[in-house]
Amino acid sequence: MEKETPKVRVIDLQSGQTLFECSMQNSEKAYQFAAEMEEMGLDLKVIVPSLSATLASSLGLSRDEQTAYETSLEEEIEDHGGSCCFEDKDAKKNIN
Repeated sequence: MEKETPKVRVIDLQSGQTLFECSMQNSEKAYQFAAEMEEMGLDLKVIVPSLSATLASSLGLSRDEQTAYETSLEEEIEDHGGSCCFEDKDAKKNIN
């Protein structure tokens, strides 16, 4: 079974239908297609896979493993609210 690689998709917002799909390497084509279709009056959305989705795919994770990875990543980000990488301006106001 060939592993599924993340795709860039152009979706019609009204119908939810995927109108165009391509690899990440050809993402420019998706934006060109979307621009052409928007000129015709369609309301579109370009969906580009996240960094975590492309990493999970390159590691060959199953859907369940990818879901677990995404969940753990979200938890990790939430747990670092007061870290050196995040500045909580409200907390600084209360200290001063």
